[in-house]
Amino acid sequence: MSTSLAIVMIHQGSELYGSDRSFVSALCALRERHPDAVIDVVLPEAGPIVDHVVGYASRIIYNSNGVLRKKELKARPWQTCRRMIEAWLGYRSMFPSYQICYVNTVVCVAAIAALRGQRAGAYVHVREIPSSLACRVFRALLRFSRAGLIYNSHATAAAFALPGDVIHNGVDVAGPIAVADAPQNRTKRLAIIGRINPWKGQQFVLDALSMLGRALPVHVRIVGDVFPGYEGLLVSLRETAKTCTQSVEIEGFTSDPGAHFAWADFLVVPSVQPEPFGRVAIESFAYGRPVIAAATGGLQEIVTDGVNGFLFAPGDMRDFLRVVSRALAMTHDAYADMANAAREKYLSAFTVKTYMRSVADTVQPLLDDSRRAHEVSALQRETR
Repeated sequence: MSTSLAIVMIHQGSELYGSDRSFVSALCALRERHPDAVIDVVLPEAGPIVDHVVGYASRIIYNSNGVLRKKELKARPWQTCRRMIEAWLGYRSMFPSYQICYVNTVVCVAAIAALRGQRAGAYVHVREIPSSLACRVFRALLRFSRAGLIYNSHATAAAFALPGDVIHNGVDVAGPIAVADAPQNRTKRLAIIGRINPWKGQQFVLDALSMLGRALPVHVRIVGDVFPGYEGLLVSLRETAKTCTQSVEIEGFTSDPGAHFAWADFLVVPSVQPEPFGRVAIESFAYGRPVIAAATGGLQEIVTDGVNGFLFAPGDMRDFLRVVSRALAMTHDAYADMANAAREKYLSAFTVKTYMRSVADTVQPLLDDSRRAHEVSALQRETR
């Protein structure tokens, strides 16, 4: 490929949660497809993701002004709006230097707004299902941008109801994988892995166990952390954990959750609002661990009830406890069949190679159109 090809990729996070890892995979896909391209990456700040980006990016630019955070908007609305305008102006001057502009997640609002009118091929990777009001606002922003859209699930696409391509996330698991074979003579282990926030359902699970008032034979491990300013969520989790008769561990964020997947018998994804995709569920499948998930959003595109996991009514504590009891009652052979089915589902549909190929194939037409537009523009300038 020509060295004149230039790509900019904007991301909203600096850690290594699901959207961060999917962003790295998209970056890797474009680097493999276009090895000689200049690929600049914009991150809000330095963090664990940098070590994974640096090997593929030509340059890393740090700019946090264009990322919309709900808590900051509520606390400092005027300052937030001023920062967004400054970021929008910066992106407006930056984007004409690139032939493709990729924005990861809709909270990068300044970058999305700046896509309007750019000669570059542009697209936004939509990974959220916001509340009804927020969804209307983001939908208007996406329409305004005129960018091509990629959704992480059919559920996300349905929520926004705008034309676009659906590409399910994929994951890569390093090292040997041992499909789970839970012994019958110990307490079953349930892991909840990922960002701690009000809608991810960590509090819901502990409230359900606390409500039960008797010992359900499970050992629960919660792995993850909160955004700054939401530390009260951790305080509440720890207080509720003390009221549970079950053993409950609460651990912080880790950039390598493999040991926690290997520890678990089941992964729990208890989202109380529609889950856009549920990347942690396919990570669990990659490790051969069945999933207990809320039947909401993209999780229904991953988990088949009774085959590779169990589904329960979102936000329904009684139904959640019923499903957990159903999982604990499985025979050794039935559990082994479910664990194998989970692993096979990952291999057939959710590998990182499948995801990367789909991203690169989707972006390619935009790149081709953009390069032709740049060539026409250059020819017009030469003939003036």
